[in-house]
Amino acid sequence: MKPLFVLRILALTLSPVALAQAPLASPLQDEPLAVPAIPYPSEAKAARIQGTVHLQINVDSAGHVTEVKALDGPIPLRQAALDAYTRATYRPLLKDGHPTPALITTAVNFTLNELPPDTDLLVDRQFQPLHARCQQLSLDHSPDALSTCRKAVDMTHRFTPVAELETRATAYNDLVLLLIASGKTSPTLPEAALLADQTVGLVSGSGPHNPAVAIAHITRAEVRSLQGDLAGTKADCLLAEESLTTLLHDEAEVERAANYRDQLRETLLLHAVVLERDHHPIEARKLRSRAKYI
Repeated sequence: MKPLFVLRILALTLSPVALAQAPLASPLQDEPLAVPAIPYPSEAKAARIQGTVHLQINVDSAGHVTEVKALDGPIPLRQAALDAYTRATYRPLLKDGHPTPALITTAVNFTLNELPPDTDLLVDRQFQPLHARCQQLSLDHSPDALSTCRKAVDMTHRFTPVAELETRATAYNDLVLLLIASGKTSPTLPEAALLADQTVGLVSGSGPHNPAVAIAHITRAEVRSLQGDLAGTKADCLLAEESLTTLLHDEAEVERAANYRDQLRETLLLHAVVLERDHHPIEARKLRSRAKYI
């Protein structure tokens, strides 16, 4: 998803003090060889945040960017601009016929009104009916459930990397649970384990406030428990419990509190089963008691 943005290159006038601090840098008025593609941050877009981010860019004598700093602009927009211009390349600045380092400023304007149609929204419109059909066929124990749920997971790859994480993690979870259920008649556990690892990788880097984190670790905990990986199951349960507890204390998530409590209760019970299998009955009883009063 590439937003339309306005790019201006401004000459930076250096004071004698600044020149003394950066003797190798010379002013440069130029655009990069290719204007970087800058995805509009999804959280900023959802919050309707827009504005201009001014960057200070150090370029070496070969035209490669060595450092980028955000001088000002809305904080939720800064990292997208920084990441993009870190990868930019410029024509080398010539001074007396010789390439020399340069110091420039760039203005990147994020404007919601100029955004093209949201690619993730278009994908989601196709994904949601398929996802709903996957879940319904699973409930009906239909032989078409597996193929439909596989198609739903495949479609999640069309989302941008950070978009709809919870929806994508849920699609993976649906397929993993279906594979586990069908494992009685076919050797599907290895595939379920691979998908569970991919689900955790999907949410890597997300904070505990993202429900997708809990879904991902619950999914892998289920698979690891069937594989007999007690240590791995306990680790995933702990991470899921931490995420769900954080969400339950988040006032912004109050409408979904009942759902989070149900998930936390089931995770605690799974954790208790694993502790019993690992010969820790006292700890298991404590978790069962905690689950009872959630």
